[in-house]
Amino acid sequence: MLREISIRNLAVVEDAVIRFDGGLNALTGSTGAGKSIILAAVDLLSGGRARRSLIRAGADAIVVEGVFAVPRGVPLRDRLGMEDDDETISLRREVTTAGRSRIWVNGILSTNAHAAGIVGSLLELHGQRRQQELLDPSTHIAYLDARSDYGDLLSQVRGLSAEFHEARSALRDLEREAEAHRSQEDFLRFQLTELDGLGIEEDTARSLEGRIAILANRHRYIEILGRAATLLEGEEGSIIGGLDALEDLLGELAALDARWTEGKEEVAAARIAMREIGRAVERAGGDAEEEPEDLEALQGRLASIQRVERKHGLDCAGLVAKRDELRRILSALDDGSMALEAAERRVGEAARRLEPRLDELSAARKRAAKELDREVTRGLVSLGMKGALFKTEISQLENSAFHGPPYDIHLSPDGRDRVEFLIRTNVGEDVHPLAEVASGGELSRVTLVLKSLQAETRAIPTLVFDEIDAGLGADLGGVVAGRMRELAGRYQIVVITHLPQVAALASRHVRIEKRVREGRTIAIASALEREERIGEIARMLGGPGELRERLAAEMLEETIRARSSAG
Repeated sequence: MLREISIRNLAVVEDAVIRFDGGLNALTGSTGAGKSIILAAVDLLSGGRARRSLIRAGADAIVVEGVFAVPRGVPLRDRLGMEDDDETISLRREVTTAGRSRIWVNGILSTNAHAAGIVGSLLELHGQRRQQELLDPSTHIAYLDARSDYGDLLSQVRGLSAEFHEARSALRDLEREAEAHRSQEDFLRFQLTELDGLGIEEDTARSLEGRIAILANRHRYIEILGRAATLLEGEEGSIIGGLDALEDLLGELAALDARWTEGKEEVAAARIAMREIGRAVERAGGDAEEEPEDLEALQGRLASIQRVERKHGLDCAGLVAKRDELRRILSALDDGSMALEAAERRVGEAARRLEPRLDELSAARKRAAKELDREVTRGLVSLGMKGALFKTEISQLENSAFHGPPYDIHLSPDGRDRVEFLIRTNVGEDVHPLAEVASGGELSRVTLVLKSLQAETRAIPTLVFDEIDAGLGADLGGVVAGRMRELAGRYQIVVITHLPQVAALASRHVRIEKRVREGRTIAIASALEREERIGEIARMLGGPGELRERLAAEMLEETIRARSSAG
């Protein structure tokens, strides 16, 4: 139950605290007085979108806080870890001009999703925008499913539908990939043949360039190798011979003075390195003296590689990667039929598991629809629509993202049923889609009945209605008021209303009005006592006047007598 809500700097509300009773709470005021700001506050506590435009001009932040009573035995208490002596929880939301939004649950910083779960367990908010949603047939299935006993079956269908969708998507991906590759298979094979014919590895081009450079300068290359070999290991004055002698001398010094030991070791390492270089020079010289490679052949091969590099815009390493990718694609094409067959089997298995559950769900919905039709029709008649007939039409979806061979299963995540509400508003007429025939007042009454039934199913303790009486004439005020009084016997009701009959029945009556203070418009929320209520109800009846005030007083007295007689 919502006990209290405090609002600071939300649009025209500078600072307001509104307390609520457990029964029927009516919020009234002139059009544009700011009554719906209360709904904006509740929406913020529910984790709704935080718009900086809602911050009152000149203020730094919106601050909204709600206090809820949570009765013992409610599962939410265990989820929140409430102790036995804890009676209430509080939610606080702050939105700053800098765009920062934070929310606290019982003083502990929390998330919007967590707050939404808490408020959603305690309160059902119904504004005029949601009433308009009923004109969209795609929303009707949720109303039917909410008033049902097949929740477990619906969960199974959702899970199996997700499996089918995943398997079908995987099959389609394979089909698209295979089709795309198959259409250019000849071209891919031509490219692979070309790359295979080059016989390349990642460094082939670089290696060829080196070999060509050697062959083009072969005589100079051999001459330099010979001179290098002489310097390293010639008979007189060679580098290696000198290092041998130097190592011996440093060895004698180290025997006399240990400080020379490191120098001796460094010369020994240099001598070993020179000998390795000498052997490499000797091998290179031997190779160079052998029958030389065909320079023109090497240049031709390099030119072929460079031509293909330019063609593909890749270097040699890139061509090797492309060759390997082509091999993978063509191998997949060769093995593709097996992969496709396996994917089709997975889709078939998913479909065979899903279809019986879809049939069960459709049958369950049709049974639930009959009961819903009876309940809504009965509710509409009680609200003054004597010739009304409500009917739920269930058909199978005709279009689906899952459509296509080999399995033509048309479904949404909630099954393959299309649900639409139809209505007859007068005796002798045919039923027609709700969106085509319902007037504003009729739509309000349909909404009131459906939301009441939904609340019963979900066991929500608090219902908030924003002008549920929109479009209703004064002649139906008593009927709607009676329905509100009936609901208030089972739930806490908070209703923003223009009907004096509803306001007169409220156990708590709050008036929202605008005032100008220091050149600024502010909205004031005031809990009304008897005399103030008489004046406000008289205004709702048409304005000040002795006759209207007398009627307002009689309406309040009748409410008091009714409560007394009810015990």
